[in-house]
Amino acid sequence: MSSEDYQSTEWSASKLLLHSSSSCIASSEEPPVLSSEHLSVPGSSPHGSSPNSMTSYSQSLSKSEGSMSISSETSGILNATELGLLSHYLTHTSRTIPFDELDLYALSVGIPNLAFNSKPVMSSLIALAAACKSHNIVHTTQAPLAESTILEIQQLLELAEHHHRTSLQHIRRAVTSSDWYDSVLANAALMVLYASASHSIRVRLASIARRSGIELPHDILPQHSQWITFTRAAHTASTAVLSGLLNADINLNTPISPSLYESMNVTSSVLQPQSGPSENTKLHFIPLVTSTYARAFQSLRKKIETVADCFKDQEMFGLRYDDVEACLQTLPILEKCASVALSGKDTGNQSHLSRAQVLLPGEYSRVSSWVGNYMLSVTSMTAPKALRRIIMSFLNEAPAEYLNLVQEVLDSSSVQTYTGDLVARGSPTGEIHPLDATHLLAIEIFAHWLVLVMLLDGVWWIGGIGRWELGQIVSLMKTQQPFYVSPDSKETWWPESMYMINMELMPDL
Repeated sequence: MSSEDYQSTEWSASKLLLHSSSSCIASSEEPPVLSSEHLSVPGSSPHGSSPNSMTSYSQSLSKSEGSMSISSETSGILNATELGLLSHYLTHTSRTIPFDELDLYALSVGIPNLAFNSKPVMSSLIALAAACKSHNIVHTTQAPLAESTILEIQQLLELAEHHHRTSLQHIRRAVTSSDWYDSVLANAALMVLYASASHSIRVRLASIARRSGIELPHDILPQHSQWITFTRAAHTASTAVLSGLLNADINLNTPISPSLYESMNVTSSVLQPQSGPSENTKLHFIPLVTSTYARAFQSLRKKIETVADCFKDQEMFGLRYDDVEACLQTLPILEKCASVALSGKDTGNQSHLSRAQVLLPGEYSRVSSWVGNYMLSVTSMTAPKALRRIIMSFLNEAPAEYLNLVQEVLDSSSVQTYTGDLVARGSPTGEIHPLDATHLLAIEIFAHWLVLVMLLDGVWWIGGIGRWELGQIVSLMKTQQPFYVSPDSKETWWPESMYMINMELMPDL
């Protein structure tokens, strides 16, 4: 690949992230900015090759788009609330997310240094810290939550959403220059974490409110499939850039001396390295899922193949075979994900990059080694080791056509009438329209994956997302009668069984 081809790949990747996020910007309302005392933040290098260098490019920085430095709005300063969240990120958030020494360096050293010369990165960092602090407040407060506690969390989430939208707006200017790819990639990683963390805390609040019989403000309720949108958009943009590097064979497989992150003491620096399950899930729920998933997946495959056979020769009910094919392509991805997660065996033929295939700054590269390797890890372009990455890699690898089908259902009025665990509350209100066969198949696959996501309840930025989303789908499926399932069938739907058992094992999740 020539330098021109590689640079073209970089530009195309950037547009993917911007296109996916633009609708979220347009549809959002701007919350008020919290005012307080302010403090200036110095500028630093726009290049990512040395995240510890803080002054090399301060002059060029001031010329780039007028304001890539940090500001509460346009003044290049952080207010006291934002400084408090920056401190929370450095002392807590950045040390509860890492799984290994590469994660630790990226999150606690590399990304914070990038943030001091990139408004999008700093905004995403503060948004993530606000979500993390909200989680800590809920975790340390006994239910039912006091009105003052809910108000405090509401203000934090408003500020987080403000900074999230600010990041989306400013990243459009940053990607026009290839000098900013370290920031673009790092920002993508933070956006994925924030999208999940924001959804997780909202799910947690809604679950507590439902059990306590209190009503929450509308703006802190769960926001449907937006967490999937940002996860996939960031992955698509990141992998396009990284694949360009790999295809160009730019400084790959080059022996290097141990890097800074390899020399860090992970065990003493990471506060709570979280791979996936809580202790209760590890002891009781994982063995149950492991012993039953194979048969459940066989039944799922039979359903999909039955529908596919019906669709091969003609379009049924006006549906497209392409949608069925997307489900067929997704099933082996889910089967592999479950097999690796539950048995540790990689049944797929897809080869992963080894850790030895590192990215180094090269003649055409605008991506630093630590950023490149961190993104290779979090996007599953290298074989993931943490259970959380194995399971969440499904969103990265599933066909876009399939995820579109899922999101059409999750964002539809059918699902929006549900506000959580309706199985325990009785029949849902409102008229529920029947779904077509392809959307039902897509949701069936997604429900099986959500059982795996329930295994990640020990990860604070995922938490109860799996059970919350599965609870909505279980309720929805009770209103449907798929043509590929006999009305007289006595077969128990596996996702529903796992959901009910999980509710019994951990009623307070």
